[in-house]
Formats: sequence, C-alpha cells, structure tokens
Amino acid sequence: MLRVLIADDEERICQLILALGEWQRLGLEVVGTAQNGPDALAMLRSLQPDILITDIRMPGFDGLKVIEEARREMIQLEVIVISGYAQFDYAQTAIRFGVGEYLLKPINRDALNHTLEKMANRLRQQLKKETDIETLLESHADDRTQLRKRLVADLLAGRLEVQSADALKRTYHFDAGAAGYQLLLLKIDFDPDHFSDASLHIVQDKVLNLIAPLLHATCADAVCDFADASLTCFMNYAPERQEALRQQLRAALNQLVAEKALFGKLEFSMALGVMVSSPAMLAATLVGTQNLLSERLTEGTGRLLEGEAGRSGVTDMDFPARYSTAASQAIDVMSQEEADAAAAILEEATAVPGVRGWELLLLVRAAGAMFVTRLGAEDGDTVIRQFHVRCAQCADVPALFQCLRQLQRDQLAQASQRLKDRDAQPIRNAKLYIRKHFAEPITLEEVSAAIGFSVNYFSTLFKKETGEGFAKYLTHVRMDEARALLRDTNQPVAEICKSIGYGDLKHFTRTFKAEVGLTPGEYRKLYG
Repeated sequence: MLRVLIADDEERICQLILALGEWQRLGLEVVGTAQNGPDALAMLRSLQPDILITDIRMPGFDGLKVIEEARREMIQLEVIVISGYAQFDYAQTAIRFGVGEYLLKPINRDALNHTLEKMANRLRQQLKKETDIETLLESHADDRTQLRKRLVADLLAGRLEVQSADALKRTYHFDAGAAGYQLLLLKIDFDPDHFSDASLHIVQDKVLNLIAPLLHATCADAVCDFADASLTCFMNYAPERQEALRQQLRAALNQLVAEKALFGKLEFSMALGVMVSSPAMLAATLVGTQNLLSERLTEGTGRLLEGEAGRSGVTDMDFPARYSTAASQAIDVMSQEEADAAAAILEEATAVPGVRGWELLLLVRAAGAMFVTRLGAEDGDTVIRQFHVRCAQCADVPALFQCLRQLQRDQLAQASQRLKDRDAQPIRNAKLYIRKHFAEPITLEEVSAAIGFSVNYFSTLFKKETGEGFAKYLTHVRMDEARALLRDTNQPVAEICKSIGYGDLKHFTRTFKAEVGLTPGEYRKLYG
C-alpha cells in the first residue's frame, strides 16, 4: 500500500480530500494531515509517505518551501499541488521543483482520483523497476557465486583445463594475483545412520564461517565448496605466506576439534596439498591431496596432514587375489561366515610395514565392488556408489573393514531373499492355478504342466515352500470353500460337495470331518 500525506491550512479541505479519494481501490493509505508548513515537513520526515498533497499557501512557510526541503531528502516523493486560479504562478514554480501534478480549487472528485491513480501507477512502475534491478543484481551475484563454485566441481570431476590466471578469471571469475596455487581439503567423518542432513548442514556452515574469512585474509583469492562431507578449497596466495597460513589452519582445526562435542559424534581432519606455480599443475595434485587426507585412517583424525602420502606397495601384493577367491567361494555357498573370513584376509594388509590409509581404502573399495558385481546385485552400480560414500565416512581402519563386512552381510541377505523369491514365484503361480480350478478334478500332473515344471521337481519344490504336499493343499482349499458355503448360504450339502470338486458325498463328509472336526451338517448348525 502506498502512503499519502495531506497538507492544507484549512481543515475542511483536508477532510474533503479524505472524503473524495477512492483510497482502497487505488491501493493508497492516508497516513496523516497537516495544517502548516513546519508540521508538514516534520511529518514527511517521520512518516516517509510516497505521495504529498499540499496547498501552496500555508502558515509557517508555504507549500513551495515544504516541497523544496522534502525534495532534498526524499527524491522519490511524488507531489500533487493544490492551487486556485490566482495562485497559478506559484503552481508553475512548483513544477520547476519537480512537481508534475496539480489540482485547481474547487477540488473535483474525478480529477483527484484520476491524478492519484496516474501517480500511483507511476510510483509502482518505479518500484518495480528498482525491484527488477535489485533482482538482476542479485541474480548476477548468484551467477558469479555459482560460476566460482563450478571451479571446485570441475576440479573434482577432472574437467579443469585452465592454463593461466587469465583463463581462471575469464572462466570462473577467480582473481589469481599471486604466484602460488594450493588445495586444502577438510573432511568431516560421522556415522550417516546417526547424523541427519540438517545436522550436517549446521556443521558445514560452522566450518565455512571459520575457514572462509581466514583464507580470504591470507589469499589473493580462494573458493571453497562442500561435496557431501568434504570441503575443497582452491587457493591462490604468495608462497612466503605459507607458514602463516599453516598456523592459522592448525588453529582453526584445533577449534573445530575442541567444539566437536557440540555437534555430535564426528571427527575433523585437514590435508594441505603441494603448492604449485600454475593452475594447470593443480589438478595433478588433487589425487595426492586426497590420498594424504586418507592418512587419517592410520594416523588419526584431528590432524593437519601435509607432504606426500607415500606408498607401501600393499595394493600390488596378493591380498586382492586371495580375497577374490575366498569371497567367490562364500558367494557360491551363500555363507556369511566365509564372507567374514574373506574380509579378514584383507585385514592382514594392515600388518604390512608402512601401509598407508589410502592403500587400505583402495583395497576395501575394490573388494566391495568385486563382491557386489560377483553376487549380481540388483542396481549394483548404485550399491557400489553408496558403499564408496560410506567408506569415505570412516574415520579409522576398524570402521573401514566393518563397512566391508556390513556390505557383505547385507548383499548376501538380499541375494538369499532373491533366490527364495525366485523359487517361490512358481509356487505362487501354482497356488493361484489351484484356487482357480479347485472345483475341477485337477491333478498334480496338470498343475505341474501349467507352470512348466516336471512332476517330481514341482512336487519337491511345492512341499519345500508350503510345508505340505499338493494333495493336502488342494484339500485345504476345497474345505475352506466348503466352510464358507455352509456358513453363508442355504445350498444343500450335496450341491456343495459337487461345487468344490467331490463326486462322492460320503468321501466329502469323511474328509470334512477329518479337516474340521465336525460333519458338514454339524458345522452348519453351529456356524450357519
């Protein structure tokens, strides 16, 4: 709603304008009236109206003075001047002050509302223009932010191909102004089953609020972004400031570690990559920095890891082959015990002198992928991706191997269920056929043929899945139907006997009594 102030030394004129204006329809609100120049100016400053309706002649100082003073402070103020014919010269002066609308006395309802509507539309157009400009500026700012974040995304995806500082600026709005480029990785380790997404966002905000100002104070430019629980920072700064940055990062990490209990059960670790002199060289340091961060598995969390991760060569030993053989045997017999034994073979790698955390992570990830693929899991690619994510959340070696064991248990259980479902489907089809044809003189051979199995195999499988033979199951189905007919209809017992597939009433009666404990007649008397 636009706000209007009315100023006239005659109270009746103010009341007349109030009465004539179609305020509600025009989306206007009168916020006050004034009878002299000083009051009008004071109310303009305190109420900040959008439109001023003022007489030229007022006590204290006239409307022209009010307009002149108001224009200095309220550039967007729209003014309607009220004047008589004798004051037309004054109205012309008001126009020089930027007043575009004036009304002659006596005030006409249509003229007043037409002028108010025109002025309100002009104000709204101006407000829309300003809002659009602000939205556009915000949009450009968002676009710039997203473009800078894409630098991190492209780096992680292996798409970073810039060769120079100029290319960084053109492509990502990254203003490299120093000789050194470096990666910083920060990892938040937590149990996904006991830590919500909302909690993770809170921790991520805390980390960014701590790290971003520190980097911006030290670096010529830096861009940081989270992918899941890992923060990647792309930094450019002078090499001589490296030690100062190290100290600040250690202090920040210590603060996070000291406050981690506030967020729940989680761990923080950092890895500072090798400094290089060109952005073209930085992508090549990513894997090394990621491997360095994996050293927290063997070195412990809460550390700022630096230098080279190194390697023991454990991935080139026979652990993968031995695991593959043992895991395949476990899958063949669907044995959880043998699957655990296969995982234990990989755990022997932890005893290799100088074994690195990234090597163990590589072994476990490869083993999990092999197990899922060999088992033929449904949507195996998704299962493997989720397994890799869970491995990435492990803070130490025992948790890493427990992650592998849990994958094996879950996948074996699902595979066992799939086998049961596969065997059970033909039996479900057989049951459906029996229930549809039970009133007919159906045989084991007929049902076996209907589902495409040999008689012997079907008979064995049916008993295994249902716990009873074909003939007994058929009898249960027929007796269930007989009970329903005896209970819910007046149909004679002889007719019921025929309708459920029995040609001999005595045989039906004996079978019913053996099944229910009552003759058909006794059953109807009790329950019919």
